[in-house]
Amino acid sequence: MNKTTLATLLALTAFAVTAEDNNRSSTYDHAAVGGVNWDNYPEAESDWNFLGLQNKVGVNHWLHADPVSKDAQTVIRSNRDVVYSTMVVDVSEGATFHVPKEDNDYFQIIHIMDENHLLHKVVRRGETLTLTADDLTKGTHVHVLARTRIADSIEDTKRRQSLLSIKANSAKPYQGKGYNPSDVEDYRLKLINNVMKHGAPIEGLKGFGATLDDVEDHHFKYVTAFGYAGLPADTAQYLERVPGQGKTTCQEWTIPTPNLDFEGRGGYYSLTTYGANGWIDSEQFYASGESMRDNGDGTVSVTFNCDTGAEYDFEVSEGWAGVLRLYEPIDVNETLEYMEALRQIEIKEL
Repeated sequence: MNKTTLATLLALTAFAVTAEDNNRSSTYDHAAVGGVNWDNYPEAESDWNFLGLQNKVGVNHWLHADPVSKDAQTVIRSNRDVVYSTMVVDVSEGATFHVPKEDNDYFQIIHIMDENHLLHKVVRRGETLTLTADDLTKGTHVHVLARTRIADSIEDTKRRQSLLSIKANSAKPYQGKGYNPSDVEDYRLKLINNVMKHGAPIEGLKGFGATLDDVEDHHFKYVTAFGYAGLPADTAQYLERVPGQGKTTCQEWTIPTPNLDFEGRGGYYSLTTYGANGWIDSEQFYASGESMRDNGDGTVSVTFNCDTGAEYDFEVSEGWAGVLRLYEPIDVNETLEYMEALRQIEIKEL
């Protein structure tokens, strides 16, 4: 397996680790690593991702990924819900992005970021967006990460991937900024360690935005490190851990059904489990909301290591962790409150 750090926690994002004031930033190690420092890190991280993708497929060309499985993982804490399609797009003379609605019955979006890891435009089914360089906070190129929900078959999923449309009026390659890739990687790891080992706060709501006026500096930098290319809260929200996770006994977790836009935007939810090292380590690691046990009272349940053979029975190892993903919330704040309530619902032994 070619396990890279492209979008270190692309689909995870523990974006509510804690809520501290930005003044706390001064208490963590933000010292420069080579040419990468606290001020230029978002640009450097974007540069690392833009060049990495362009070096593989060039400009204005798709790179379509296959579905995630135990034996096919390229990103830590990969997302089994969707297949990814990525592209570096030259918008210097304009580019149009379109996701068709016809013959496209499942969730599919195009997510667009600029060279500052800002903008975060989302194009949904039936929508079209045209961008020029004037619409960006910086530069002439954007990084696209499209997500196509896995359909009834791999063949149909790939067909729907092929429906994604981007038409650019120019094809000038992205010009790198001269950052040393290893410096970017080391600085990214420094910030991730600040969160994981030293409790640095990180909040997605304060880190994702269209412009610098929409973000808080501390969270903007940490979100870029911890979840480059993650989705803003009005499109997706994530529960970073299952309360009581980690044991290998037969257990059950019961939660209320979330309020998502299931019909209009194809919203859905799912749970994915990972080994202690963050990589998928079993065959039964995923359940969509549709496959969870419907209890008939507005709640659903999943089980762990109960050997029932049910779709919602996960096979987990010592120290496992889970991520619950919710797509297309009807009300952002309501869903944030829902997520906070879930953090108080512990797994129960059976």
